[in-house]
Formats: sequence, C-alpha cells, structure tokens
Amino acid sequence: MQEGLGRRAMAARCKRCGSEEQVKNGFMKGLQRYRCKVCGLNVTETPPRGMPLHIRLTAVLLYVSGLSMNRTAKLLGVSTPSVMTWIEQFAKVYAQKPKPDGRAVVVELDEMWRSLKKVQQALGLDGLGSRSGTALRLGVGPS
Repeated sequence: MQEGLGRRAMAARCKRCGSEEQVKNGFMKGLQRYRCKVCGLNVTETPPRGMPLHIRLTAVLLYVSGLSMNRTAKLLGVSTPSVMTWIEQFAKVYAQKPKPDGRAVVVELDEMWRSLKKVQQALGLDGLGSRSGTALRLGVGPS
C-alpha cells in the first residue's frame, strides 16, 4: 500500500497553526473533512466562491471596449450588478483619479459674453443681436 494514500494529493496547510499534518475526519455536507493533528482544527475543502477570474476580466474588457453593462452581463450569463461591481473594483485598483495640478482656469460669465461680442463684431454680425447690446445667441448663456 502506498504511503499517504488516505490523505489529500496536495497537503494543505492548517489555517490556524500552519502544519501540513492532517487526517481525514468524516464528511460534512457531502464534502471530505480533515482534522489538523497538531491543533485539532477541522477543515472542509470547499470550492472557491464567485465567478472565475477570467470571466471577471472578460467582463471588464468588454465594458472598456464599449459594450454596455447590460449586454456584457447577458453575454457572460451573470447579473448586471455583478458586472458593475467588477468594473468598480478594477477602477479602484488600476484607474486612480489624477491628482490636480494646482492650476485652474476661472472664466467669469461676463468675460465669456465679452469675448462672444468680440467674435460677433469680427464676423460683422454685430447688427443682428437685440438692441439691448447682448451678444448674438450661440446656444450658450442666459436667455
């Protein structure tokens, strides 16, 4: 009989003491249970939870490539909130917000209207505005 036949193929370390000396100790919910010989901790090998890493990376890549979250979720067979969580986790680690340079350009509304007025005059459109002297409406500014 081979040595270690009754033990796991790859000896796992005990979570409490770090020992590799473990023996089988029955079943728990249909899964093999092991007991550490050194500290007596019972451990059941359970499969990892959640989606595999390659599915999560695929979701992030599809989203970054321009596919919507809903479509990405439908293609991969997962929920949209899961895709959103994976994208947020990715962004938190790899896409930090840039730090401000300390430079800020502040343009007052009055300055903007004056520059629009100058453009209007340069184009020869100064007679097209209203008689109150406001600049020609270009889709910006107050009514």
